[in-house]
Amino acid sequence: MDAADWKQLKKIDAHIHIIPDEVHRANPDAEDVWVYADLERYRAVMEENHVEKAVIMPLNDPFLMSMGFTADDVHRNLFDMKQRSQGRFYTFADLDVRNAPEESVCFLRRAVDVWKTDGIKVHPNNSGIAADSPYFDTVYAFAEERGIPVAIHCYPGRENDLSSADRIVRIAERYPALKLIVCHMGAFEWERLLPLGCYVDISAILPVYARILGIAKTNQLLRAFGVHRLLFATDYPDSRVLPPNSIYDAYFEILGQMDFTPREAERIACGNIRELLG
Repeated sequence: MDAADWKQLKKIDAHIHIIPDEVHRANPDAEDVWVYADLERYRAVMEENHVEKAVIMPLNDPFLMSMGFTADDVHRNLFDMKQRSQGRFYTFADLDVRNAPEESVCFLRRAVDVWKTDGIKVHPNNSGIAADSPYFDTVYAFAEERGIPVAIHCYPGRENDLSSADRIVRIAERYPALKLIVCHMGAFEWERLLPLGCYVDISAILPVYARILGIAKTNQLLRAFGVHRLLFATDYPDSRVLPPNSIYDAYFEILGQMDFTPREAERIACGNIRELLG
């Protein structure tokens, strides 16, 4: 069986982070991984690694994505990055939970209609609100009605975590038509997600699985979800276990040891997310 060449394969990274220029300028002495979350720096990374497009995910923290500190300011910055990239980025709308739920939906409506965002990001741990909280019901209902995908952070680290897999299951049951992406595959609660029909992105968690479970078990785990549900994604530049400049090579090495055919690899690398985002 021919192995897929993941580096040469055209890819859409379904989960990255870029910090707007105005935030970088306001923090010139920053030394953490977010220094790498720079638009021009990342465009060079894209060229080097044959990343055709990428999805910029916000963080449900407007203080990290704007200097105006409102959802509208974040969406304006995301729109600017999208315009400057000449079509190479998709963007997901942000949430500011300081707003009432109805206000958040107004911001989301404007994000989709004016600032041309392609989906919505929900980060329960950053917002401090459980994924299945009534606060987010208006968000999920809006997204379901408009046919907009929602990406939910799901990397639970403790019992009854704000982003636990059980909470994701409840959301999927309440909103069966919701286009749902579970980020980080639910980490080590992944088995709870298997019966769902949602997409799962492999961002941040793939190298953790490979390190702890080994390649063969990780391969089986991905296969359990099915090729049609997997989204290539890295969480660049914040991989948790890898330095930013080695993330893509590590992903290519891990995935290259698995049994995906070139056609299956192409579907994971870009086909599924392209189909989801239209």
